Amino acid sequence: MGKLTLLREAVPAAPGANYVDILQDSTDPFRIKAIDSRGVVHTLSRYTGSDNFLYNGDFVLRQRVAAALTNFTGSTTARVYTADRWGHTTGNATTPQYQQVDTNAAPESNSGPRYYGLWKQLTNAAKICLSQTLPANDCLELRGQKVRFQVKLRKTVGADKTVCLGILQLTSAGTVDTMPASFIPAFNGAGVDPTFGTNLSLIAPDADKLDNTVVSGNKLTCAITSAWQRFSGVFTLPSNFKNLAVVIFTNDVLAASDDLAVSEAGLYLGQDIMDFGTREYIDALARCQHFYAKTFAIGTVPVQNAGINTGEEKGVAGKAGAVANAGIIDWRFPVPMRITPGVTIFNPAAANALMRNLTGAADMGATALTAQLDASAMAIATGVAATAVGDQVGLHFTADAEL
Repeated sequence: MGKLTLLREAVPAAPGANYVDILQDSTDPFRIKAIDSRGVVHTLSRYTGSDNFLYNGDFVLRQRVAAALTNFTGSTTARVYTADRWGHTTGNATTPQYQQVDTNAAPESNSGPRYYGLWKQLTNAAKICLSQTLPANDCLELRGQKVRFQVKLRKTVGADKTVCLGILQLTSAGTVDTMPASFIPAFNGAGVDPTFGTNLSLIAPDADKLDNTVVSGNKLTCAITSAWQRFSGVFTLPSNFKNLAVVIFTNDVLAASDDLAVSEAGLYLGQDIMDFGTREYIDALARCQHFYAKTFAIGTVPVQNAGINTGEEKGVAGKAGAVANAGIIDWRFPVPMRITPGVTIFNPAAANALMRNLTGAADMGATALTAQLDASAMAIATGVAATAVGDQVGLHFTADAEL
């Protein structure tokens, strides 16, 4: 039986022919490395693609929006969610667009996952910022550590442009897991960093171990073309931050119809460039449902009047006539939510927020929510004259627990 000795020292000399030396790099303590007889260093990491601290880095999930290039209502200060966990903020209030691009039928060179996210500035020129905030439970273990933020980027329309990568900290002055409502109070002009919200501060990137990027102030700049390229850099994180958020923002003002495509987004512990790995779909879905869940089919955008038997929760009327508490529906969330969520209800068969009597093909009366906890939500409806005991009732729900 042999044994493996991990050395906390500088890289040793190359071993003899047919041998490999294994060590733990003293300057990168979360990696185990091997040096072969040619002097080539190989990383044997306990962190893999599944240890990506970002959610939905392959853009497989988009519970709030359609897959096709579609308008959505933008915000000049807040984060509007398109792909799950990815917030979008724009410097111009004109309607932007999002598309989940599927490469299944048309593979793209240097892009591995099936999907990527595409954000387009629809009409007026504007800068944009994409962001993902990490809850304290997911990131406080990174305090004082070095991490690598890496992503693949390209554009499909417009001139080549400069895009910036950064990591924001919610500083010790902030309240844990509480992001400012005004995430970007001011975008500022071309070449000037956005003004981020209260207690949000960009962390300066390290000057070395850059990957197709240049350090500029407290961000990394990337020269974007029509070809997919990987961009990344290392950040030494403060020892007292409350939360982290990765940001991708345009240094240039996007012209009307200009776009930005994003793929293979990852945040990894340590300094090494990582091969991107997708999560098992059911794992990726459960992680995102911790922040946002719905009764609609995963690929269906939540709307009133989506149709009967489209995934709505169902129950049975327990009282007849126009009496209180005639219809009750309890929705158990797919996974426990991060906090007690904001819940919205949708009538599956009419353009209102009333519980639907599916048996009688008519709406119930006033419908209210109660017992909203991190595990479930309950809707209670008053009956109408035609309500009968045993009538089947239905209602769609969404639950939002984003930071």
